Amino acid sequence: MRALLSVLVFCAACGGPTVNRADGGVVDGSTSPPPGAPIISGLATPVPWPLATIRGVANGGHRIILEGSDNPLASTVLPDGTFCIDVPMPSPGAYDFVVASQGLDGQFAEVTANASVVFDPNAPPPSGVTTCSGADPRGCMGATEICDNGRDDDCNGLRDLADPACSTCEDDIFEPNDGLGAPRLDPGRYDGLVLCAGSVDYYGIFVGVGDTIQARALFVHANGNIDLQLYAPDRSTVVGQTTSMTDDESLEYVATEGGEYKVRVAAPGSENTQYVLVITVIPAAG
Repeated sequence: MRALLSVLVFCAACGGPTVNRADGGVVDGSTSPPPGAPIISGLATPVPWPLATIRGVANGGHRIILEGSDNPLASTVLPDGTFCIDVPMPSPGAYDFVVASQGLDGQFAEVTANASVVFDPNAPPPSGVTTCSGADPRGCMGATEICDNGRDDDCNGLRDLADPACSTCEDDIFEPNDGLGAPRLDPGRYDGLVLCAGSVDYYGIFVGVGDTIQARALFVHANGNIDLQLYAPDRSTVVGQTTSMTDDESLEYVATEGGEYKVRVAAPGSENTQYVLVITVIPAAG
């Protein structure tokens, strides 16, 4: 599973971005152990609805990545170590899911968890089962996502254009990276990236005090606009941004503190936008 996730995030032969290595350290330069293996609990199967709700515990994990559905799914681990993911099952049958735990520094747990769920429309409904939001999953039976009403109609945790049912956009190999917990990258040029409508992309970059961060997004404005922001290591302070209405965006910032900064790529419009990301770090003089 770790090898499979490496293909998703750091594949050098997939025709997309090229990355020399995965950076598994922490921002202070020390070494941290990988998170504990995820533990699945309370799994209902078979179910008569097209939704599997997978709950569990991932001690030391920052987010959970699940494979086995149409697209890899990600969910944040709560402060108490628990997680919950609602996974759509488009048609009746057996589904095998692989669940991996990822730490804040990008490291994956050495061991993954497996979950198998059967979607059988004729199965009796298990009692006491709810979705991650606490809803009755029977409300999802036969439901399809309506793409412009602001609701999660099919109970898969995604709504409108963010739901794959409403978008033909194919994410790039760095997904899921829609949150500030996304692992960091090495400086370099990353081609073939896609910003799907209703989504944002985050990329982490580690620098020292006095280093200069340069971030550029190369794109054609007529095909969809892109804005850039740069977050300080506290993940809340914006230290740079650019929001022009022309092709390409670029920003530059001299780091006043060392640590992991986050580049945020966002599209204010509703288009699926292709772009190239170039990240450069110029070491401090002396």
